[in-house]
Amino acid sequence: MPERKLHPTRVWDTVVQDLTEIVRRAARAGARAALEEVGHGGGEEAGRGKGGDVSLRGDLAAERAVVEELKRWLPSFKLVTEEAGELSFGQGGPVVVVDPLDGSRNYKRGIPFFATSVAAAVGPTIEDIVAAAVYAPLLDLEFYAERGNGAFLNGRKLSVKPSEQPVVAVNATPKAFFLPHLLALTLSTEGFVVRMLGAASLELAFVASGGVDAYLDPWFAVRVVDLAASLLVVRETGALVRVEGRLENPPLLSLDERMAVLAASTEELAAELDRAMSRALGFGFGEARSILTAR
Repeated sequence: MPERKLHPTRVWDTVVQDLTEIVRRAARAGARAALEEVGHGGGEEAGRGKGGDVSLRGDLAAERAVVEELKRWLPSFKLVTEEAGELSFGQGGPVVVVDPLDGSRNYKRGIPFFATSVAAAVGPTIEDIVAAAVYAPLLDLEFYAERGNGAFLNGRKLSVKPSEQPVVAVNATPKAFFLPHLLALTLSTEGFVVRMLGAASLELAFVASGGVDAYLDPWFAVRVVDLAASLLVVRETGALVRVEGRLENPPLLSLDERMAVLAASTEELAAELDRAMSRALGFGFGEARSILTAR
């Protein structure tokens, strides 16, 4: 991409290819910064981010790098990010949703399953995302997508394909207490292979590449920043995706929003998982909102 900034009116006219290149550059810049910080105490705690979780030095370094890269290319934009919160740079422009270091626990413990995630939207909701990138530096995996133009992994166009023995990723966030493990036990006894990998953006993105066949996260605990980019990646492959927001539907691009997500390679698999969830927990995906957000 040439060394120039985008004109704000062109951004709002959905210059998707340019935005895709920008979010890819930003994700790579953040991931590089997180790796560089490893040798300087990147796994050390450094307070709490606006999202309420503990921030590591690696989180903060990655976020700074992402923002600096965005400022190189965009004259104005709104930022929604886990550490700094919601900020505006200039007037107008796209909404850019950032998780500078998804999988912080893995990063802190030297497990290579973590990523930087960046998405750009031309409106206030998940449905308005037009460009996305998720980059896992130690795995050298770059997922990216343009709305209407497909999803890619390291340059290879992706499309979902069903498998005979489905592998299901379940988000085992501590915020859902024992429920993910109860669900995983039921899925395992019913013949599914279950994975809990500790980085939601990658777990969901792997539905697009066939690394897993489904991603199940019905807890209304996951933030928009965690999954904004991966949701576009998965949708662009033709997978079935169900998303509900705690505040609004479609979910808002806000740090206060929490979501439930079910993504599967086929409608049949999604229906099977919904039934298994009902057997495990006493409620299905469609009922989770009323039960889990009642308190």
